[in-house]
Amino acid sequence: MTSVTGSDEREVLHSALRFPRGRYETARAAQLSGLPERTVYDWARNKILAPDYPNARPLRWSYRDLVFLRLLTRLRAHGMERGVASQRVSLVRELAASDKVDEVRLTHRGLLLPGEQHDRLTGEAVLADLAELTERFDLLEPIEGVSRGALWGPNLVQPTEHTFMSPWVLGGEPCIGGTRIPTASVLALVERRGMSTGQVIVLYPQLTSEGVDEAVWLERKMRERQAAA
Repeated sequence: MTSVTGSDEREVLHSALRFPRGRYETARAAQLSGLPERTVYDWARNKILAPDYPNARPLRWSYRDLVFLRLLTRLRAHGMERGVASQRVSLVRELAASDKVDEVRLTHRGLLLPGEQHDRLTGEAVLADLAELTERFDLLEPIEGVSRGALWGPNLVQPTEHTFMSPWVLGGEPCIGGTRIPTASVLALVERRGMSTGQVIVLYPQLTSEGVDEAVWLERKMRERQAAA
């Protein structure tokens, strides 16, 4: 799969924000959003950020929920009170559903909603649009009330050079580029069945060693960050 450009990322994100697509259990949503699982549960239970599938048992989260979880975390990281951050994310969700997500702009510490010229908390002007949230999510400083350690989550369109995510492919699961083979399945072959990269390629000849190795790296990285959260 060729590299995804910034314009491609924005197109994927804008389309995916309009309707709920993808369907993740809470543990997987936490891995992909970069948040501790307990935080994702807490926000759902207290209606800080309710998932698109609130009546599912167990809870299920959509692809766009991952983006909104990241947005809420970004606002909280820079000092916005939880209830206020929740309201602003809800408004962004409404704008996205009405295809007005282009009117939302980010600053270094917050966001600008339609009609706003400067961030309410910092006075900062616009930095970028909402598609910036698809970039790698790496908060190097602890977030009070969220986590005591750094958070990390993968790019939600192209996690690595040889992997991709699409809410229209296998429920939004990360896959190896050019295939419908989930990265989680590759990790299972390596860790549960003890297969080498070469053995995985024998099983799936369409794969490359780079794709297999990056799939394993991605899945291990997400699990390591969850264990440390």
